[in-house]
Amino acid sequence: MGSKTATVVVVRLGRSAQAPQPDTAVDAVLVQQRRRGLVIVTLAGLAVSVLSLVYFYGRGMSNLYLDGIAHVNIARKVVDSPEHTFWRQYLQIGSPWLPVHTVLMLPLVSNDFLWRTGLAGSLISMAAFVLTAIVMYLLAWDLYVTPGKGAHLLPLITAGVFMFNPAIVYMQATPMTESLFMAVLASAVFMLYRWSRNQSRARLAAAAIVLLVATLTRYEAWPVAILSVALVLLYTHGTAAGKIKNAVLFSALVAIGPLYWLWHNWAIFGNPLEFLTGPYSARGLFSQNRATLGWSTIFVGHPLLDFVLMLIAVAVCVGPLTILLSAAGLARLTAQRRSRILRDGMVALLAVPFLFHVVSLYRGEIQVFPISAFGLLNVRYGLPALLPVALLVPAVISIGRASALRLQAMLVLAIIVLQYGWLLSSGPSGLDVYQEAYRNGVNSKTARELSHSSAYLTQNPVQPMVLMHTGALGPLVSHSSMEFSNVIHEGTVRWHSLSQRIPEDISTVIIQEHDLLDARIHSDPALERDLGERFREVYREGRIHIYKRTSLEAEATK
Repeated sequence: MGSKTATVVVVRLGRSAQAPQPDTAVDAVLVQQRRRGLVIVTLAGLAVSVLSLVYFYGRGMSNLYLDGIAHVNIARKVVDSPEHTFWRQYLQIGSPWLPVHTVLMLPLVSNDFLWRTGLAGSLISMAAFVLTAIVMYLLAWDLYVTPGKGAHLLPLITAGVFMFNPAIVYMQATPMTESLFMAVLASAVFMLYRWSRNQSRARLAAAAIVLLVATLTRYEAWPVAILSVALVLLYTHGTAAGKIKNAVLFSALVAIGPLYWLWHNWAIFGNPLEFLTGPYSARGLFSQNRATLGWSTIFVGHPLLDFVLMLIAVAVCVGPLTILLSAAGLARLTAQRRSRILRDGMVALLAVPFLFHVVSLYRGEIQVFPISAFGLLNVRYGLPALLPVALLVPAVISIGRASALRLQAMLVLAIIVLQYGWLLSSGPSGLDVYQEAYRNGVNSKTARELSHSSAYLTQNPVQPMVLMHTGALGPLVSHSSMEFSNVIHEGTVRWHSLSQRIPEDISTVIIQEHDLLDARIHSDPALERDLGERFREVYREGRIHIYKRTSLEAEATK
């Protein structure tokens, strides 16, 4: 009996000791392949990012978006406020743009060169670009890679589709928010996907914190947050009580972002929905520019038309062939992995911004026009769709023999190269995301007025202090030798106490017809008379007027 027992024990021990060895060897290979791919993606992302900035900045192409200039100027106002209390500096964040991008730029905009060139924002976009490439590689790895059969190539295809897309390569060289938003969105979805496969409260809390940051980066993250709460409830293993606990924990953390922003708008403007209904909101800007944006009403209330319009915007940014590849990948993934559709459902959150934009068009909240022959407006809204498109492209490749997989991968890459080459057929300056910036930020009437006025102020530096509304005229400050600390603007206490008489220390008044300062002066007869009697118009460019105090002019002529 004893010998038989001993034999059994030996056999069992042998099996338990030997069974994991093949798996361990396979795992080691996968870890090595993953690490090697991660190094390749990181180095390639850094190279693409730096080289593209050198190209676009060297040709004066990186800081043309008026919104991008405004983003950097808002951050500069915080560190260069004429009033140095924390609250007065905090107020400069304003509304409707969310604060994460502004906060990240604060250490950089103190440098005059980085502020005036817009590089303070470009550096944030570049870092976000590299992070997104890494996260998309890791997400694709988790989605596609299984032991053997060369599947480790598929995540590299996802990263390549993202990294070499001409539209994102340009946008990551600008101080716009798209690159940063894509980074935090991809990171949040990746962390939620990881949590869904290996659940713990710590992982869930970490994913919630990243999504919280996303909700304070762009509004497209708000519907992502709402849907993710439902998915957390659905994906949580265990009892109903456990599901509810996880959903409450997750939603409580994510809700901090939107709740904070509602408080921010209430504390500053007395209206928690200022970002939605205020003069600088999408609604407010539409009402102020109804004459030029009236065409957009034809898209309101037409869901199919709105879907097609956004699909065109995506095609302009990503390329129609790339979209077709991703659609084929989705169809194949759905057909062959029906049992995994629910398990992998978290990645569907990457497509939510596209649907959010369709709904926003339907409601008339935003305006998008992506047809270059007639005009370009907010064509960059199609760019976040690059994330789900890049993730799905490798799904068209069937995993089997290594030689067949490589052949398919080469065919897919050839199609992508052909598509991206077509997007670049007119050169980088022919990209629609660049053309939108150029047409609106350089070649438009408003942009030319700003450029000529900035040149005048550079050649004829003004003495402190300057009275102006910096909402639309902010580029005059960053593109001349002026400083926000020497400007009385809408974010200062003295602006709100302006009445009857322009303060004696104001040397220059800059007005754009129909801006808030112009309206304020014309609504106060005493102010209007004071401007007429003690100031003289020294420069005019279109709707921009520059007035100088006459006593200073007299001293200058002595």
